[in-house]
Amino acid sequence: MQKYTQLTYQQRYHIYLLNKQGYNQTFIAKSMGRNKSTISRELSRNTGKRGYRHKQANRLADERHQKKNKAIKLTDSVKNYISEKLKEYWSPEQIMGRLELDKRLKLALKPPIALSCKTKR
Repeated sequence: MQKYTQLTYQQRYHIYLLNKQGYNQTFIAKSMGRNKSTISRELSRNTGKRGYRHKQANRLADERHQKKNKAIKLTDSVKNYISEKLKEYWSPEQIMGRLELDKRLKLALKPPIALSCKTKR
């Protein structure tokens, strides 16, 4: 199984040229050494009102990449901080807000709630 790699700007330009010339997705995929589903997904996600354009596709992909949730690792100090604040009856929302203000961590809402459920039992 091949390791997944994101499409580069040059690869998007290649897709743009071949797509504009009328080649099908299978041909484009084979010419790039990519799976047909990769090309299909790229065209469906990044085709705008004026068709598939490589610059727009690259920008949209970058925006999606920036917005996606990043995996976080809770350090021991952050875990201890959360634990202490829960003992002081802070809500998970308050803890999360303080962590974000202190720029220690940007959390989704789920981790503090999950921790509060575990500590109350």
